[in-house]
Amino acid sequence: MSVLAFTCIRNEGPFLLEWIAYHRLIGVTDFLFFSNDCDDGSDLMLDALARHGVLRHIAHAAPAGKSVQWSALQQVARTRATAGFDWAMFTDVDEFVLVHAGQGTLACALAALPPEAEAVALPWRLFGASGKLRFEDRPVTAQFLRSAPEALSHPIAGRYIKTLYRPDRFQRPGVHRPKQRPGPAVPQWVDGAGQRLPDSFARRDGQIALPGLAPGRSVIELNHYSLRSVESFLVKTLRGLANSKVKAIDLSYWVERNFNTVQNTAITRWSGALEREIATLRALPGIEALHQQACAWHRAQFDRIVQTHAGYRLMCDCLHAADSAALDPDLAMQLYAAFARIPP
Repeated sequence: MSVLAFTCIRNEGPFLLEWIAYHRLIGVTDFLFFSNDCDDGSDLMLDALARHGVLRHIAHAAPAGKSVQWSALQQVARTRATAGFDWAMFTDVDEFVLVHAGQGTLACALAALPPEAEAVALPWRLFGASGKLRFEDRPVTAQFLRSAPEALSHPIAGRYIKTLYRPDRFQRPGVHRPKQRPGPAVPQWVDGAGQRLPDSFARRDGQIALPGLAPGRSVIELNHYSLRSVESFLVKTLRGLANSKVKAIDLSYWVERNFNTVQNTAITRWSGALEREIATLRALPGIEALHQQACAWHRAQFDRIVQTHAGYRLMCDCLHAADSAALDPDLAMQLYAAFARIPP
C-alpha cells in the first residue's frame, strides 16, 4: 500500500524530523514538501533529506495575492503528483495521525474501516500548551500530553477535519478535503470510527467541519499541536498562516486552541520507536547540523520578539490564559446559531 503525505512548510526546522519519523513509522511511504521563504534553514534540511532519498522537496513561492497552500495545491493538481498512490493526505507538520486500531499503523486503520471507504474524515484533537513557556528540542508528542475532550463542541476548530483519501476518486486536493469530480456520483466518506457520513456532506466540498455531527475517532484521528510552547507560538506569529492572508495568529487564536482539559497519552505508544527513528534521520550526513541551526534560529527569534512591547504582552497574556474552557454542547450550538445570524 502506497501512502503519500504532502505538506507546505516555512521555518519549521526544529519539528521536521519528528513529523517525518513518526509518519514513516505508521506507514506513510512517500513525502512531498513545499517550502517557502525559509530563514531557519528548513529548505536546506529538506534539500539534504531529498538527497538522502527520504522525501521530495519543491522550493515554492506563491504568486502575489495567493496563499501559499492553495498555490502549492494547484501545482499538485497540475502535475498530478498524487497519481498512482493508493492513499494521500495533505496535513501540516503540527498534525499527527493517530491510529487507535491494532498496532497503530495506517494499514491497521484501513483494515478496521469499511472497505468501500474512499475518504476518511480525520477529526482534529486540539492539544494545548500544557503551561510550557520555553521551546525544548525533544519530540512534541512527548511534551504536550493534555488535549481537548473527545467531544469538544466549540469552537469550530474543535470540529475541523483533514482527509485521508483515495486520490483516483477525486478531481484535485484541497487544504482540508479533496475536491470531488463533476457529476452526480459522490465518493463514500466515513469518519474516524468508520461511520458513513451523509451524502450531503460528501457533496459539499466547502464543508470542512462537522459542527452538527459528533465525528467518530475510535479508529483514527488527528492530533493537532498548533500551539506547542508559548515560545514556539510567538515564533509562529511571525510566520502567519499558510492558507490565509486575513486571519491573525494572536491571543484569540491561542484561546481558541489551548485546551488542556484531559490527559491524553495515546500517541506515546510510539515514543521509543520514534526516538530511534529520529536518531536515524539525525545521523544522516549533514542533517544534525541543520537541525541544530534551525533550533538556534528558533530560540533567537523568541528572544528578539519578547524584547518588544507587543511580544512581551502576548507572552504574558498567553501564560495568563492558561486553559481554555470546554463549553456545554447546548451552549455551543447556541453560539453556532448566533454566528449564523451575523451578516456576511
